[in-house]
Amino acid sequence: MISRLKPEWQTILLAVLIYALFGFVTWNYHSFPGWFVFIIGGYVVAWHGSLRHEAVHMHPTTSEQLNELLVLPSLDLYLPFRLYAQTHTKHHINQNLTDPELDPESFYLSEKRWNTLPLVRQWSYWIFHTLAGRLLLYPFWMIPYFWFDEAQRLARGDIRNLQAWTWHLLGITLTMSWAMGVCGIPLWEYLLLFVYPGTSLTLLRSFAEHRSHPDWEGRSAILEAGNFFGILYLYNNYHALHHNNPQVPWYKLPMLFLQEREKLLERNDNYLIRGYSELFLKNLVSPKEIPYLLSQ
Repeated sequence: MISRLKPEWQTILLAVLIYALFGFVTWNYHSFPGWFVFIIGGYVVAWHGSLRHEAVHMHPTTSEQLNELLVLPSLDLYLPFRLYAQTHTKHHINQNLTDPELDPESFYLSEKRWNTLPLVRQWSYWIFHTLAGRLLLYPFWMIPYFWFDEAQRLARGDIRNLQAWTWHLLGITLTMSWAMGVCGIPLWEYLLLFVYPGTSLTLLRSFAEHRSHPDWEGRSAILEAGNFFGILYLYNNYHALHHNNPQVPWYKLPMLFLQEREKLLERNDNYLIRGYSELFLKNLVSPKEIPYLLSQ
C-alpha cells in the first residue's frame, strides 16, 4: 500500500517540522515577546502555505485525499484548500498567465475594467503594486473581499463551493481549538501575530512571480534567494522553473535550477531578480508595473 502511494519522505518530514514549530510557538506563546511571535508565527504560517502548494501539485503522495489531510489544519484561517487547488490548477495553464479574465491568480485588471474604476480605486491598485502596499495594506483588502465574494455566492444559492468551505471550517476548528482552546491565544492576537505576517510573507513571494509580457514564457520570474527565503517558499522563487516543471517536488528544484539556469533565463527573456533585497530597493514604494494589461 505504501509503495503504491510513492511517499516523499522529505516532504512528510517537512510537514512534521512545520507543525512542530507551530506547536512550539503557540504552546510557549505567553512566554515570548510579541515581536518574536510576529516573526516566527508569520514564518510558520507562510511555510505551511508553501506546503499546501506542494499538496496541490500531488506531493508528498499520489493520493489527493491523503495530501489534503496532511494540510487540513488551516493556519492562515481564510483560504479553503480546495478552492486554492481549483484556482491554482487554472493558473498553471501557462498560455493564460496574468490574463485577468483567464488566470484566477492574476494581479492585473483588463484595460476595459480599469477605465470603469473611480479614481480612488485606481489609486489603490497603484499602491497595491508597490511592495509596501502589497505587504502592509493588501491583506486587509484581499481577505475581507474574498470572504464577502464567497458569502454573496452562497446568498445567491450557489453552493458549488459549500463542500470546500465545510472542510475548511473543520481545518479552522482544528487550528483554533489548539491555539485558543489549549494555548489561550486570543483570536485577535492570532490574526495579528500569525495570519497577518504569514499572509504578507506569502504576498512577498507572489509579488514578482509574474509580469506582463507578450510571450507566456517571459511572464514568470527567476528570483535568486538565499536559504531563508528559499526554504520558506520551497524554492518556488525559481518560478519559471516551477511553471516549466510543476510536477517536480521542492527538494529537487535547487539542483535542477543549477542545471537549467541559463536555458531558463533565455526562455523567460532574462526576467531575473537577484534576491529580495533587490526587489525591496526597486519596488518598496515604486509600482512594479502598471496595474492593468493594455488591450492588443
